[in-house]
Amino acid sequence: MRIFDSHSALRDLLGAEKRWSRTREALAAAPSLTEGVTYSIGDSLTYRTGSAADLAARELTGRRRYLMVVASMAGEVAVEVARQEDLAAVAPYSDLTDRQPFTGPAERVLIPDGGLLIVDIDEAARILPTPDARAVLLHVTVEGASFHNK
Repeated sequence: MRIFDSHSALRDLLGAEKRWSRTREALAAAPSLTEGVTYSIGDSLTYRTGSAADLAARELTGRRRYLMVVASMAGEVAVEVARQEDLAAVAPYSDLTDRQPFTGPAERVLIPDGGLLIVDIDEAARILPTPDARAVLLHVTVEGASFHNK
């Protein structure tokens, strides 16, 4: 898990990679998008905006092919994060959805207004229904480079 206080901090640390420049592109577009609708940038990134309550999940979810990125658009967004190896799997991993549900104890972290959190593929996370907070939920490919035709 990596927390950034701002989008510029992400750019300064990881900006050279195409997937992170696409992440910044999605974050820049997010305020003008319809909430609850999923958008994509090529095969490397999907994202949607909404209130933290609308993006909240009932259980911790782990992924293998896409990193979960949560960015605050307004207010502090609460997220629970834990290493998958410290959790109990509720169901097997689905290659079709790139998801595996988990249960168990998790660390509660707060994403500051304007900040973002990157959840690594060895972790599971869920957004909590934080009152008055708005966020962008992104899924970014773990591939180091994009596909040749993108």
